[in-house]
Amino acid sequence: MRLKNETAIITGSTTGIGRKLAELLLKEGCKVTICSRTEAKVKRTVSELKEQYGKSVIGFPCDVNNPKDLKKIVEKTVELFGSVRILIANAGLNTIYGSFECLTPEMVESHAKTIISTNLMGVMNSISAVLPQMNKQKYGRIITTSGGGADRPLDNMTIYSASKGGAVTFSKCLALELAAKDEDIKINIFQPGIIKTTLMSNVKYVPNRKSNQEVEENLELVLQYIGGDLEKSCSKVIPYIMPKTKSNGKVFRGFSLPKLIFNSMKLQRAMKKRKVT
Repeated sequence: MRLKNETAIITGSTTGIGRKLAELLLKEGCKVTICSRTEAKVKRTVSELKEQYGKSVIGFPCDVNNPKDLKKIVEKTVELFGSVRILIANAGLNTIYGSFECLTPEMVESHAKTIISTNLMGVMNSISAVLPQMNKQKYGRIITTSGGGADRPLDNMTIYSASKGGAVTFSKCLALELAAKDEDIKINIFQPGIIKTTLMSNVKYVPNRKSNQEVEENLELVLQYIGGDLEKSCSKVIPYIMPKTKSNGKVFRGFSLPKLIFNSMKLQRAMKKRKVT
């Protein structure tokens, strides 16, 4: 087990990518703290994982927009596990999909506050809460999660892409600061690729642009041609949270870029064919 005696906090870990990361870390011998905003989901997830991993998993409700919640999570993890050696700042959401010009100023304000506060401020809050402990123990491994549009222009997801782009830039800037310190603390950025999770299924569509049916049909095509495998993608995180990793400030992918490019061409042809028929 490659992560025996390691301890981790994973935000947004009751579903999707966060849940799968928790499972993979536990399999590798890591002790894991589960957290998300909904207490019922936390209890259910911890109960399910305890069946196999026992006392190696604990969990607490936590809103990454609330620094006090995160401070408590760190304190409880240190109390019960003795340390926090790994943080995966995974919590993220998207609330709107569609053309920016179709959003009213009121919609922009509402959705931007929700998305940016979680995807960008949530990352900052999570890292701010855990850094004092990592500085104290002179060791830490931090992973932040990139997303669609963070590294290239992407239409219909302008606000989400802006929030993820901000999180990536913040992570790279912090990596420079950490590199200048004597403590062995490193931060890297996980780009999981396109994976079907609740982040996709819970998104609302911009009104007066396309019908929900059309958007959902297009989404199914996207997942069919360029969608990734959840476990294969998440497994790419493991080398970057191990003590021996030398990477700092690196964006690493959970998918094959050449395969993505090739399949994107096939997707474009399928989209055109659907429009014709």
